[in-house]
Amino acid sequence: MLETDESKETMILIMDHDRTALDLVLDIFSATATVLTALNSENGIEIAIREQPDLILLNNLIQDVDGHEVCNQLKSMPETENIPIIILSPNIEVEDELAALSIGAIDFIAKPLKPKILKARVENQLFLKRDRDKLKLMSSIDALTGIPNRRRFDECLKLEWRRALRSKYPLSLFMVDIDHFKSYNDTYGHQKGDECLKAVAQEIGRHLHRPSDLVA
Repeated sequence: MLETDESKETMILIMDHDRTALDLVLDIFSATATVLTALNSENGIEIAIREQPDLILLNNLIQDVDGHEVCNQLKSMPETENIPIIILSPNIEVEDELAALSIGAIDFIAKPLKPKILKARVENQLFLKRDRDKLKLMSSIDALTGIPNRRRFDECLKLEWRRALRSKYPLSLFMVDIDHFKSYNDTYGHQKGDECLKAVAQEIGRHLHRPSDLVA
């Protein structure tokens, strides 16, 4: 089953205890995206790991916790390292912006937030994220069968292993082999053999039911 994000609704997480900022983000984006909110860093990190948002808006100081440290933490975990982060800050000095960008933030927006600037910058980053996701998807799909390749399998296994350890739940893996496939190839030819592999892969893919299920 080919993985795709085409039908996935855009998801934005804002980590900020500033109610004005929260209300503004909800007002601008709630019609076109799912907006998740977190009033503290601990809850925000938990949501980011669980929900995998497309973009994180992060206050540079969230309930007395340094937003730069939170950004560092998010960038150090495989579950969240590729989620783009925009730092929101009332400090508009060049040094503050450089500090945010140097720790892995993809952009920096000064407070108080200006609606048109916020909307334009967030939409730009979401557009770039979609392009990166498409390129990543193309590089992780097996050309013959149309299902995720070994590279994607290794990435997924690493991620699910960490989730299983953290959540203390079991992880299941099935290895499937096609019996007498050499005889099939010898009898009907390699073109029919390729069609058989593709048909088997797609049939297995049709029986996946949970978002975390993967056939590769």
